[in-house]
Amino acid sequence: MDIRKRIILLTPSMSKGGAESQLLKIARFLQTEDHKVLLISMKGIDEFDGALQECGCDLLFLNNWIRKPFSNVNALCRTIDNFKPDVVLAFMFVAIIAARVMKLRTNFKLISSIRISVIPAKWYVPFRMTSGLDDVIVYNSLAAKQHFEKKNLCVRGGRIIKNGISISNFKPKAQLANLPFKWICIGHFRWNKDYKTLFRAVALIKHHDFQLNILGKPDGEQWPEEMINSLGISSHVNLLGFKSDPRSFLEDANAFVLSSFSEGMPNAVLEAMALAKPVVVTDIDGNHELVTKAACGFLCESENEHAMATAMLKIMEMSDAKRFMLGERGREYVCANFAEDQVMKRWMQLINETTCKQP
Repeated sequence: MDIRKRIILLTPSMSKGGAESQLLKIARFLQTEDHKVLLISMKGIDEFDGALQECGCDLLFLNNWIRKPFSNVNALCRTIDNFKPDVVLAFMFVAIIAARVMKLRTNFKLISSIRISVIPAKWYVPFRMTSGLDDVIVYNSLAAKQHFEKKNLCVRGGRIIKNGISISNFKPKAQLANLPFKWICIGHFRWNKDYKTLFRAVALIKHHDFQLNILGKPDGEQWPEEMINSLGISSHVNLLGFKSDPRSFLEDANAFVLSSFSEGMPNAVLEAMALAKPVVVTDIDGNHELVTKAACGFLCESENEHAMATAMLKIMEMSDAKRFMLGERGREYVCANFAEDQVMKRWMQLINETTCKQP
């Protein structure tokens, strides 16, 4: 039995994204192992529909940083002082930078987890300036580790802990013979998702009989609908908005597509693979690692709508048996490498190792 520990989980926000979903899984696991857990969100955003409260860990949501920067800093300092963590686990760049700065004031053990392989330009300087203050760096893909260490953005020797997928929650149906063919894409309209390339790819093959369902928040942006209408693809593309549980939509799809030009180890792709869906994704970092090792679909050049359209047509025009084979390969790979119970054990092992290190 592990000695009960006091653990802070620090995140920029609790938006419903892949990294935040993984953090919630870690919080749940640590709670079930009877550790004292405090989750701090640096923004007052919670899109998990009560799941955080059900988890049972302590919660702190900070205020708007533009309006109350000093109040937030004071709250963060006071909370860390009072909680006296054995270890802080910081997810994503903003939280990592904040935790590093806080460590200069209160010397705690720090595990920093990088969830994407390309750092946004606005965080590059503060990230590099604070490099070396972590006790351990954790990546969720080999590609991210290689990128950051090659660029000397982090000290070498970081660990890789993959995303955990609850395999039992993803039970594939027999391959569907849908007419029209159903594609699905899951992801908010964020800077790295590159939906414009996906829309242009759809326009290139719009004479075929298919539908593309997109699950994700437009964040009030008008350009997606405007671009869909201008390309004449409104009869093919369905913007369904955010869905807290996308499984039923994944189950009803024939295949999965993702046009991002930057990803870490994308949860949406893993969940599609767990449901035995063949995938078409851009040839970047985590995507490349998944598709080449699992042989479960096609890679295409990022920001290249012609390559994406060609790959989508290959999937649509192949036989049900071939699509089923691709899907089964993906599911087998996820089951063997991303089972949630094994991933959580690796996190617990790392936390134990880190807290046992002498200062």
